[in-house]
Amino acid sequence: MGISDEIKQKLDVVEIVGEYIKLAKAGRNYKANCPFHGEKTPSFMVSPERQIWHCFGCGEGGDIFKFVMMMEGIEFGDALRILAKRAGVILKRQDPQIQSQKKRIYEINELAAKFFAWQLEKSPAGQKAKKYLLDRGMEEQTIKDWRIGWAADDWHALCGFLVGRGYKDSEIFQAGLSVESGRNTFHDRFRGRIIFPIRDIQGQTIAFGGRIFGIEKSDEMAKYLNSPQTELYDKSRVLFGLDKSKMEIRAKDRCVIVEGYMDLIMSYQAGVKNVAASSGTALTENHLNIIGRYTKNLAMAFDSDSAGAAATKRSVDMALRGDFNVRVIPMKEKDPADIVKKDPADWLQIVESKSQSVMEFYFADAFSKFDGSTLDGQREIKNSILPMIKAIASNTEQSHWLADLASRLRVSESDLLADMKKIKDDPVSRQNFQIAAPSSAKGSEPQSRQDGLEERFLGLCLNNPGFLRNAPEVSGDCFQNKALANIFGQLQNLAQDQKEDLINHLRKNLSPELKIQVDYLSLKIEQQPAEEEMEIISEIESCVKELKIIKLKRSLVVLSAQIKEAQGSSDKSEISGLLEKFSEFSMRLSKLLGEAGR
Repeated sequence: MGISDEIKQKLDVVEIVGEYIKLAKAGRNYKANCPFHGEKTPSFMVSPERQIWHCFGCGEGGDIFKFVMMMEGIEFGDALRILAKRAGVILKRQDPQIQSQKKRIYEINELAAKFFAWQLEKSPAGQKAKKYLLDRGMEEQTIKDWRIGWAADDWHALCGFLVGRGYKDSEIFQAGLSVESGRNTFHDRFRGRIIFPIRDIQGQTIAFGGRIFGIEKSDEMAKYLNSPQTELYDKSRVLFGLDKSKMEIRAKDRCVIVEGYMDLIMSYQAGVKNVAASSGTALTENHLNIIGRYTKNLAMAFDSDSAGAAATKRSVDMALRGDFNVRVIPMKEKDPADIVKKDPADWLQIVESKSQSVMEFYFADAFSKFDGSTLDGQREIKNSILPMIKAIASNTEQSHWLADLASRLRVSESDLLADMKKIKDDPVSRQNFQIAAPSSAKGSEPQSRQDGLEERFLGLCLNNPGFLRNAPEVSGDCFQNKALANIFGQLQNLAQDQKEDLINHLRKNLSPELKIQVDYLSLKIEQQPAEEEMEIISEIESCVKELKIIKLKRSLVVLSAQIKEAQGSSDKSEISGLLEKFSEFSMRLSKLLGEAGR
């Protein structure tokens, strides 16, 4: 038995899925709104018998590993670690899916986080740093919850501690916690700084951010310093705080994006918990892809200074290209942390009711930079805003914003319209403003009538295998789908052999891919159950007739082509035989169509 099978035996899919979303009993199964795409009518099913889940709206499905991978946005190895810990299964170091080197770096980061937290609480300099945090409005419990720490102004404090715990200088360097100061000599990267542990989506410490405090800052010293890129940490793919806020983001179906560590922590403390931080780095497409697993609705809350405004515009443009629904939260103070310090309730109100539409943001940005009362200023404002208005798909919305701009600039709306018509279309901007219905559902390819009929018939037979013992004549060659024909043929043989517990016997003989198909078809039938046995039998018989009708029609098309070809060769005996078969198939088709009421 493989390690993943052992984990699956010890965990229940209903319990695992139920930790993320609310499940409701639906007969033998459980039902919920799908967490992977927006829907009002539940089409997400969980089967405790088969230990699988499937959404019949977007087509996603699988086992507990697939579910955790999709919910957490992680690879299989990470899902394996999470579920192994939950199941009490020990993953051996030599397991090829677990890399020992990465494990050592995880251990170093975790130990460093504990060391920094101890320094904040116990050292005199750490106590001063803690007082600063409290004076900024941060609560004692918040400091503990976010494991905020202190790095002493000492060149070897952390390195010495970690070496004393058995870790090599090279490993500490690989974790990003030291800097090479000479040949085979290293010193601490973080010194004289308040430390914010950076965690991955599972809550494991992978890096650190440090804010300078208590020492004189030189021009060369950055106010904030982050860990460098390591085997665990890629700043373009990690959002600070997402490990704590991801479920709140999914529940609220919106993510408030802030810049810094303090902004996020203070927002979370104030009750706005659906928040993530770019941690001083520019928001990237990777960041947006990660957020998109939880919501397609964003609210940007970057700092109010010029750099913050520029970052907002870049992020808004990128998010719009990614088909996000974007709003902008205006900053009265320099940043969210300052607002929370003054009045947490004010921050809640701003987030809930003061956000601007994208166009409102572009208007505010343009009018803050240029003077609308001068010709030069008007020209710059028009150059900034008119391309955005032209890119809006709705004529009604275009008219609204043209009227608004004309009023603010005190110019004629018709003149603005004429200027806008001269602007060449910008495909990127037009793509930005094409507002589509929110959807993360990938869906499945549209099924043909034949595909749907074959799946329905086989699903009914799988859930009612006793019918096959007395079934009317039907065979695997009625199926166009070879996989379904394979399953049906094996099921039919088992039924003829009078096997009990047909489905378990069937699953033992199938490949893993076909087992998944069997589970999917059975679950699909259970999602739309017939109420009475007679109704089930009637539907199965109806499916048989329809499959035969389709097969006969297909055969008649082939015979027509063969007859035409035979006529060209003047082979009378071949033509006669083909015509006789064509007549026979036509009569059988006519009879079936009559029975079907057509």
